[in-house]
Amino acid sequence: MYPELIKIGNFSISSFGVMIALCFIAGYWVITLETKRKGLNEKLVGNLFLATMAGGIIGAKLLYVFENVPLSEILSHPLDNLLSRGGLTYYGGFFGAIILTWIIAHRNQLSMWVVGDLAAPALALAYAIGRVGCFLVGDDYGVPSDLPWAMAFPKGLPPTNVPVHPTQLYEIVLMSVAFVFIWKIRKLEKPAGWLFSIYLIIAGLERFLIEFLRSTTPSPIPGISVAQLMAVLLIVIGAYKLYALHSAGEKAPEPASRKKFGKKKKA
Repeated sequence: MYPELIKIGNFSISSFGVMIALCFIAGYWVITLETKRKGLNEKLVGNLFLATMAGGIIGAKLLYVFENVPLSEILSHPLDNLLSRGGLTYYGGFFGAIILTWIIAHRNQLSMWVVGDLAAPALALAYAIGRVGCFLVGDDYGVPSDLPWAMAFPKGLPPTNVPVHPTQLYEIVLMSVAFVFIWKIRKLEKPAGWLFSIYLIIAGLERFLIEFLRSTTPSPIPGISVAQLMAVLLIVIGAYKLYALHSAGEKAPEPASRKKFGKKKKA
């Protein structure tokens, strides 16, 4: 475990913070490549990416606070909880990013399915990198296990001296494979929304199954966590969109927004 990479006095740089920064850098790099390949407007996509960053961080923090901090504590010290270091929840960040991105896309008459296809490879890669940060600080590990590769996190969040499933490593491998798969199929000529739908199904299945090896926030349904309910929602949305596209039987249309926001005019 390497929770802190650099510490000078009271100032420290956490490994988790560095990996989150790398998430955004890697995601932006992948999105930039796809933006150029698809001929979309780079300035607009840049604004969408900034919205993704802001919505992701705010949403991740809000959901973490509401899941882990008593309401009385939130009401008595709202800023202390919201501005504290650490404490981010993936699905809060995902839906927060979706909301802000949708607002900007809608204002610019750009389909969210087009944006989703553009971001699908980046989302898979960023998730895998983010879990590296979780592993380095000993966060989001699994339930106790006696498997040969089980490990303890004595300085984790929270600390444990009992060997547990290193679910962070499981997710790193699974979502890295997902990134490679999505990256390989991204150039297929399909209707807008198909690639993002595939990402939603893969990401939802991966998280739904991993949750059985973790002790996370329980839902009103016995044996099912809140994260699993959200994962099911992603799977349903992705599957329904793929079904709708298949039923329509359309070839991949050029996004209506591309002519307005995409290819640069020749001089």
